[in-house]
Amino acid sequence: MPRLIVQSQEFAGKVFELSGPTLSIGRLPDNALHIDHNSVSGHHAEILLDDKDYKVKDLDSTNGTRVNGERIAEQKLRRNDIVRFGNIELLYDSEFAAPAQALPEPSARVSLSSSASQGRPASFTNSSPFPKGQTSGSKKWLFALLALALVAVGGVGYYVFALFLSTPA
Repeated sequence: MPRLIVQSQEFAGKVFELSGPTLSIGRLPDNALHIDHNSVSGHHAEILLDDKDYKVKDLDSTNGTRVNGERIAEQKLRRNDIVRFGNIELLYDSEFAAPAQALPEPSARVSLSSSASQGRPASFTNSSPFPKGQTSGSKKWLFALLALALVAVGGVGYYVFALFLSTPA
């Protein structure tokens, strides 16, 4: 028998057995599946028998109904779907496994010919949050200072070498 098993901590482990063609879900006590939680609307959704399994239909609830994280208006349920009414999550369990849905056909073809432009698009802009690196002008100054430092070290080395050669032994 299909059922909804509450996963949320407030009502963890509570099980709603699904029987009948239409079951209402909501915060008010007149619902077949009564979930007394502030995030659940008074009459939040309906569970409707659809062949052997059920589908869920949102009744324009304030916080919405979600199946596997996607907000829905109406959707057929499959085994192990996570259904969320407001902030309350329930696992849909059924002995019937719905057939897997085929992937849709691709709507557009992509050409991978080598004649395509290999450069940057004209409308390309840099979206990096970091500023551009140093310009080549500042690199020239760095090389000039490095060369000057090498000349200075060489001059000191020559002076010390010449000092040792000119000293009589």
